[in-house]
Amino acid sequence: MKNENEIREIIEYYASQRNAAEQENIVSMLREIQEVEGYIPVDAQEMAAEKLGVKRVIFSCIMKRIPDLKEANYSHELVLCTGERCQNKNSMVLLETVKKELKIAKDGLSADKKVHLTTQNCMKQCRTSPNMKIDGKLYTGLTEEKVLGLIRTLK
Repeated sequence: MKNENEIREIIEYYASQRNAAEQENIVSMLREIQEVEGYIPVDAQEMAAEKLGVKRVIFSCIMKRIPDLKEANYSHELVLCTGERCQNKNSMVLLETVKKELKIAKDGLSADKKVHLTTQNCMKQCRTSPNMKIDGKLYTGLTEEKVLGLIRTLK
């Protein structure tokens, strides 16, 4: 961690609160840590979990529910739709293409740690499937060629 002392101060402050282990308190603390560090390092999560008296898995669950909280210092977020209609138009092939091109690890991070890939069951854009979001911007009617073109601009 680059800013370890500042992160310790944040954790100490939130740990001293009356309802330290409540979700609202944890979310506020995580947001402050991310503001300082750019993301929420695992070692900061472990330190906070110990101080607050909760399991670290709680932080992971919260970060999965709140997409703007990042556990890794990546630059781009890709979300590929895997809903039924997108699957009918080869979204799973697109998913494998993205994984292969970016060498995505089990944690969803690309080999260069710059791109984070997740899936979403449905983006409610079925008419224009298959769909993908890159950094929150929706791309529709995708083909393997279009996906490769888009992700190559991220490198």
